[in-house]
Amino acid sequence: MTIKYISVIVPAHNEEEFIECCLGSLEKQVYLKDNFEVIVVNNNSTDKTLELAQHFDVKIINQKDGPVGAVRNAGAKAAQGEYLAFIDADCIAPPKWLALGIEALSSDDAVYGGGYNLRPSPYWIEKAWILEDKIPPKELLGGCIFIKKIDFFSIGGFDEDITSGEDTNLSLSLKSHGYNVKLTNRLSVVHLGNPTSLKHFLTRQVWHSENYIQNWNNTKNDPTFYLLLTFLFSLTFLFLNVALDNANGAGAALTIIFSVPLMFTIKRLYRSRNIERNLRMFFSIYFLDFLYLLGRSAGLGKSILKWVSPIRKKISQQ
Repeated sequence: MTIKYISVIVPAHNEEEFIECCLGSLEKQVYLKDNFEVIVVNNNSTDKTLELAQHFDVKIINQKDGPVGAVRNAGAKAAQGEYLAFIDADCIAPPKWLALGIEALSSDDAVYGGGYNLRPSPYWIEKAWILEDKIPPKELLGGCIFIKKIDFFSIGGFDEDITSGEDTNLSLSLKSHGYNVKLTNRLSVVHLGNPTSLKHFLTRQVWHSENYIQNWNNTKNDPTFYLLLTFLFSLTFLFLNVALDNANGAGAALTIIFSVPLMFTIKRLYRSRNIERNLRMFFSIYFLDFLYLLGRSAGLGKSILKWVSPIRKKISQQ
C-alpha cells in the first residue's frame, strides 16, 4: 500500500470527560506517526477540553461560530493531508482504524464510514436503545468517516446551516453527486457519548430533531416523522377530549398514543439479531421509545419556532 498522509479531525465542545480517551487511541494507531496529523477543533469549550488536548501531540484550532458542521469544516480547511478522517471526541478508535481506512480509500474512489459500537460495559439505557451494535449504519456518521479531501470539498463539505443531521446530509449529497458511499463495521469506533441518563437521552432526541423543517427534503421521506405526527395529533386529541369531558374520545386517543411507541419497539426487536435476549428488556425498550417520541415532539416544536421566527421578524419590520 502506498503511504498516504491523512488528517484526523476531532471536533470538541466541552469534552473533558472523553477527549483523553479519544486522543490516546489516536496516539496508539499502528499507522506511522509521521504520516498523519490530528487536528482538534475547539468549539467554545468552557471546561478542561483545551487544557487536556494540549497534553497530546495535536494541532489545535478554534472555531467559535456555527454548529458542528462548521466545526468539522474548519478542521478540514486546516488539514494538510490528502485524505481526511473524522472522529468525534467521545469516540475511541481501534489501533488499526487509520490503517484500514487508508487501505479502503486507496482501493477505489468510494467514501467510507463505520458505525458506533458500545463500550465494553454499557449502561442499561445504551443496551435498551442500541439493541445491536457492530452493525454498520445506513448513512455516514460524523464520528467515523474516511474521505479524500478533494472529494470532500467538491461537494461543499458539511452543511453549516443545521445543528444536527449534517452527516446524513453529507452522505446523501455524496450519493447525489455520483460518489459511492460504503459502510463497513471494520472501520467502526467505540462510542462513549451515548446517553447514560434519561435527561441526556431526552435532550439528545430534541437536538436530533430540531431541524425537521429546515431539513425538509430528508424529513418528508422519513416514515418515522409521520408516526411522530400521529403521536402528536393523538396527544392534541387527548387534551381536547379531556377538556370536553369526552371519555370515549380520550380513550381512543390514549390507545393511539401508547400504540405508536409499541410499533417502534416491535420493529426494533424484529430487526435485532438476538430477539430472545432483547425481549428481556421489553419494558425498558418501550419506555425509551415513548421518551424518544416525547423528545422528538419537543424538537419539532423548536424546529417550527426557528422556521417562523424570521417570518415574524420580517412581518414586524414592515
